[in-house]
Amino acid sequence: GGTWWYQSRQDNSLTLYGNVDIRSVNLSFRVGGRLASLAVDEGDAITAGQVLGKLDRAPYENALMQAKANVAAAQAQYDLMLAGYREEEIAQTAAAVKQAQAAYDYAQNFYNRQVGLWKSRTISANDLENARSSRDQALASLKSAQDKLSQYRSGNRVQDIEQAKATLEQAQAELAQAELNLHDTTLTSPSDGTLLTRAVEPGSMLNEGGTVLTLSLTRSVWVR
Repeated sequence: GGTWWYQSRQDNSLTLYGNVDIRSVNLSFRVGGRLASLAVDEGDAITAGQVLGKLDRAPYENALMQAKANVAAAQAQYDLMLAGYREEEIAQTAAAVKQAQAAYDYAQNFYNRQVGLWKSRTISANDLENARSSRDQALASLKSAQDKLSQYRSGNRVQDIEQAKATLEQAQAELAQAELNLHDTTLTSPSDGTLLTRAVEPGSMLNEGGTVLTLSLTRSVWVR
């Protein structure tokens, strides 16, 4: 009994000294802009996914509308390249070739007559040169019209189609970035915790990546 009494009177507790490690996260917007609102204050308990603050969305909404318009224009151009030229356009170009051919024939005949007159010294050398120049211009116009008709009948080149496709893909990438930027105007909490610091106030102009809030993580807690 004496032994039991003696042992029961002994202090068997173990006292240790250390520190509680606080892990914190600096929260910021990925994009810059004017801070429109903050929904939390220092000391508030925060849950994962909670909306903490918002930037002014207007500039990013405008950028998104512009990106959508660019995609629509690029898509229309790409579809046009794939479809090729309409029958009406081909017919109109063929008519232009006939007109250019008639103009060239007239210029050639006129030049031939001028050559005959030149041989008999009826006209001056300057008149003959003017006739030759008119004939050459008519020939150039005819070749240009023929090349255009050939292009219309064969459709767009593969390189032009690929370029239109690349332009469309670039516009789509810019649209995706504009959507992401608009989404990032809302700041949400990555995990549960307690708000330690509120570094800025609504109305402030923020740079991308600038610290707005500091969150202390409460799960899990470590004692060193």
